[in-house]
Amino acid sequence: MYVLGLTTMGESAAALFWNGELVHAAEEERFSRTKHHIGFPHEAVKSCLQSAGIVLAEVDHVAHYWRPWMLGHRIGHTIPILLKSPRLFQARAKRGAQQVGGHYRKMFQLRTTLSEAFGEHDANIHYVEHHIGHAASAFYASPFEKAAVLTLDGTGESTTTMASIGEGNKLSVLNRVKLPHSLGQFYSAATNFLGFDMFQGDEYKVMGMAAYGEPEYYDFLRKNVLVANGGGSFNLDITYLDHHLAKHHEFPEKITNVFGAARRHDDEITQRHYNVAASIQKVLEETVLHMLIDLHRRTGEKRLCLAGGVALNSVMNGRILRESPFDELFVQPAANDAGGALGSALYVLHHKLGEPRRFTMKDAYLGPGFSTERCLASARAQHLEHEEIPRGELAKKAARALADGKILAWFQGRMEWGPRALGHRSFLADPRYSKMKEVLNTRIKLREPFRPSAPSMLEEAAPRYFGDAVSSPYMTLVLPVVASRRDEIPAVVHVDGTARPQTVSKTSEPLYWELIHEFERAAGVPVVLNTSFNIQEPIVCTPEEAVSTFLRSSVDTLVMENVWVPHPGSREG
Repeated sequence: MYVLGLTTMGESAAALFWNGELVHAAEEERFSRTKHHIGFPHEAVKSCLQSAGIVLAEVDHVAHYWRPWMLGHRIGHTIPILLKSPRLFQARAKRGAQQVGGHYRKMFQLRTTLSEAFGEHDANIHYVEHHIGHAASAFYASPFEKAAVLTLDGTGESTTTMASIGEGNKLSVLNRVKLPHSLGQFYSAATNFLGFDMFQGDEYKVMGMAAYGEPEYYDFLRKNVLVANGGGSFNLDITYLDHHLAKHHEFPEKITNVFGAARRHDDEITQRHYNVAASIQKVLEETVLHMLIDLHRRTGEKRLCLAGGVALNSVMNGRILRESPFDELFVQPAANDAGGALGSALYVLHHKLGEPRRFTMKDAYLGPGFSTERCLASARAQHLEHEEIPRGELAKKAARALADGKILAWFQGRMEWGPRALGHRSFLADPRYSKMKEVLNTRIKLREPFRPSAPSMLEEAAPRYFGDAVSSPYMTLVLPVVASRRDEIPAVVHVDGTARPQTVSKTSEPLYWELIHEFERAAGVPVVLNTSFNIQEPIVCTPEEAVSTFLRSSVDTLVMENVWVPHPGSREG
């Protein structure tokens, strides 16, 4: 039995299951080359079908991550706002009209859209509530038979936060928070206040900035804006920070009188901006920890699953692991809306159809892969010097290059699922030199200097750097680095002494593990610097995109499968 899961709004994606096992999962942005692609995921669906060697007519069930008819709460919430603020009402009403006339209408036409693109079919169509899809993506992909589940994002149909418990095949909802009270919308409004763009997913920039600031506005936010309540929940006062007004870079005086003027995107970033970021980050963390105390009390569980866009806040996740009542934490790598494709399919499989759980996420290498012949052809098409390296020698040669100070573009195997590059579509460098982060940010990635790079490390080396045998295969945790080890890998240690590790397993990723192992032999540290293989674009998908991005960079060498390509302008060229 084939089940196809779809996400068709922001972060469009598709995931395909065969008899309960995940065959393929990919995000549309990797094919369209448009970040956070909005719309039907034509190419992602095509990639899934091609991977399985089937046509759409062979798919039994299609699961969609949204119920477009659930509009009642949104309408009921929007109308009273007119009495408080006509401008707030106008912003919400305009957005609602756009959604009803655009995304919502198209969701009702899903069967027709699929038929027109992929041929006639008689698949059963299932519409899964947004937060149920998030919860399913976390729990059913986890190794846990039973766990508490918390989903947090901007909003689904009306729910913004949902607590539930998963056991076996079933998910049971415990409580919900609904609009206008939204952690995701609070954080996205702050993102635009700080001069970034919520539509580009810039919330992670706020998280990165926070380490450089002091939370001087925390008490104000906690008392007036994002207020925890006695029911293990929270209230958001949108008259201070409103997501819809922030889209238009409009901010009420009652917040600018406290924070100062909002930053324009080309303004210099000052200490005031860093302090705002630190305050926003801290109040988010404290609010979530408050909710988790209540969730633990309700469930008695020691295992926790997280999903939703807010669950990609890896600094928050690190605090949850260290400070919450839960002992184990699972965050699915595509915790954002893309993960709804995975979750809606899993929910249909297990909760609705009663199929036994067979799938556990063991790695994130779920997208398309490409042959050595395709990689060779892409190098030849650009008349690039290249050589084929025997597979058994590849890791050693790459490790030696890294130890010599070279930067590699590393393109291997199947593309990662989720927003993190995990050693299949990565730029790699030596973490021992503190200036390497600056080189990557300013010369190669063309991004803000405060942005950190991540360490990929041997799984067995985690206790050496974090004091515990932590498992973080998807870069979803930020953790304090052991103080005595920070000087060993300064390029991947953030200003506050933390890092966002990827722990690499020899079982799930043998080539990448071998590369890091060989680098340890050459350089003395079992860690490489890893950042995503892209320059102001989605992470590369195909060999042709890898070559194009490589040529626009000042990276020394491109390694595609076992094809070694020196940059025409590099020291090797």
